[in-house]
Amino acid sequence: MIRFFKSLIRISSFISKELTEIFRQPRLILTLVLGPFLIMFLFGLAYPDQGRTLRTTIVVADPNSFQKEIATFTESFKSSLVDYVRVSDKEQALAKLALNQTDMVIVVPLVPLETIQSNQQAEFLVYHNEVDPLQIGYIQSVARAYIDAINSQFLRSIVEQGQADSDSLQSNMKTAIVKTQALQKAIPTGDGNAQAAIIEKDLTALYEKLTTFRSLASDVMVRPFSAKIFGLSDTQLTVTGFFAPAVIVLLLQHFSITFASLSIVRETRSGIMELFRVSPITAFETLAGKYLSYLFFEIILAGIITALAVWLLKIPILGHMQDYALAVVVLLFTSLGVGFFISLISETDTQAVQYSMLLLLASIFFSGFFLDLRLMREPITVLAWSLPATYGIRMLQDIMLRGASIPLLIFLGITAIGIVLFLADWILLRKKMESQYA
Repeated sequence: MIRFFKSLIRISSFISKELTEIFRQPRLILTLVLGPFLIMFLFGLAYPDQGRTLRTTIVVADPNSFQKEIATFTESFKSSLVDYVRVSDKEQALAKLALNQTDMVIVVPLVPLETIQSNQQAEFLVYHNEVDPLQIGYIQSVARAYIDAINSQFLRSIVEQGQADSDSLQSNMKTAIVKTQALQKAIPTGDGNAQAAIIEKDLTALYEKLTTFRSLASDVMVRPFSAKIFGLSDTQLTVTGFFAPAVIVLLLQHFSITFASLSIVRETRSGIMELFRVSPITAFETLAGKYLSYLFFEIILAGIITALAVWLLKIPILGHMQDYALAVVVLLFTSLGVGFFISLISETDTQAVQYSMLLLLASIFFSGFFLDLRLMREPITVLAWSLPATYGIRMLQDIMLRGASIPLLIFLGITAIGIVLFLADWILLRKKMESQYA
């Protein structure tokens, strides 16, 4: 029994030791508890319940009366989902779509009435430049809602026109009765042929209208308009294919930040910084050497990941490889800057790893990996565009999935962040080395 109590005392000593060690690191406790909660809280605030507004360009090539009527209805379409602009040049509208200056292009059919009377649905052509399956589905649902509203409005106008025509039909029937009575009276006087010709003309017109009505298929009568949806990219992407660039970016960013964040903090705790006292090395040379060594390693790792994605998963790279390589290098450079910054402000390995994991969690939620950044509320977008992954995902999606060249503004943005981080790391490392020398 005495041995048992001694064992409990020894075990309890470890409990007090570990708890004391934990409470000696209040920054770590705050990071562990408040960090994930704050990220989830901001994520809940970032995205509204309703879908984003689509910047839509309506193409009316031949503004005849009926196309004007459709365009007028389009602009009065009671929906918070669509913001309309009317143009007449289809190629100009598609060029704006390719430059992401509009989200959707709707081409109004040229001769819709003639098409419907020939027993065919008049097709609206809808173009988009999306690669996200969720956004493609969203655009398809908006296009269907728009066409349904057009059909509903068209059928309503047909019914109203039919009711108006029924009045004229009644008057025409009365006129026909009067003419028939006049014909009976006119037969003896020799005016019968003229009256008969008028009646025959009216009956023929009525017969032709009934023939046209009966020849229309029920689908055309119920849904006279339909939509055909096209993407600017001819490549059909799977869900895996769409998320592959984002996964590559997150992996490369996390590897770079993790390796770099553990570099300087370990050297500081192990005493290697003390050895710099007897060497002529400067803070700039130290930081540049670390950048180059880790950058070389990460480039090899990026090549392996890319090769596996392309050859095993069959992920396409529609753009130029030099653009892809340049985007990856600047992503690695900026991510290393973040990692070294974490390493310079961390006191222990545990803190560095925890900061790296929080940054990974923030990148998953705010970089556009899960949800499109265009759905995000404006104040939170500042946080999103402060993450290297946000720029990397945008660049790799444009290059790999759209076949576009590297987006210049995005490239300049992440490059500027990387340079600022390098300068900040240089200043912090110089101060740390000077404090070590003191």
